[in-house]
Amino acid sequence: MWEQRHKKSGLRFNRVTQFAKDIYYRYLKDQKGKMLDLGCGKGADSMFFHYKGFQVTALDFSQNAISTFNQIQQEKGLFISALVKDFTEELIYEDESFDVVYSRISLNYFTDEVTRGIFAEMRRVLKSEGLLIFQVKSVSDKDYGQGTQVDDDVFEKDDVPGYKRHFFSQAYVENLLSGDYEIVVLQELNIPNGNAYLNVIAKKK
Repeated sequence: MWEQRHKKSGLRFNRVTQFAKDIYYRYLKDQKGKMLDLGCGKGADSMFFHYKGFQVTALDFSQNAISTFNQIQQEKGLFISALVKDFTEELIYEDESFDVVYSRISLNYFTDEVTRGIFAEMRRVLKSEGLLIFQVKSVSDKDYGQGTQVDDDVFEKDDVPGYKRHFFSQAYVENLLSGDYEIVVLQELNIPNGNAYLNVIAKKK
């Protein structure tokens, strides 16, 4: 599924996101350090943070996406560690390896059990007082409820078997982060086209 989506999109969507720019200029401008980008796609946000001084490690499910990312790096003379990795499994990094863990629209595809496993691993590899930064689809999104419900707020598309979409509520985010983080930002972003997102920044205790 992911290979087909990335192959079809080509370089069409390979530009830095507004979310990454907003996060950097509002919250990360005076910071540097090691960043883990989960679900990096073809690497636009990873390269943006690299240019801003972060030492970025980037992971994605898709071989096609990572191959394209590395091709772009070669053309630009960059070296960012970009690896194909199923991040629903245990990450290969030691405890407290990163100052920032970042993910944009890559945490929305799993059941609650798998999601909690991912968050446990993100917490493990994040340094104390490090920042967990992510954007996810909200339960207010126009696509909420489409398909067959397979878990709380999780729906599988009827025309794409196995393609699940997990929509997050603010209460769910608070529950995921409870006890481990101080929530700095938890904000819903509603787009006129009906897309709705939750933008989250949390500091690990």
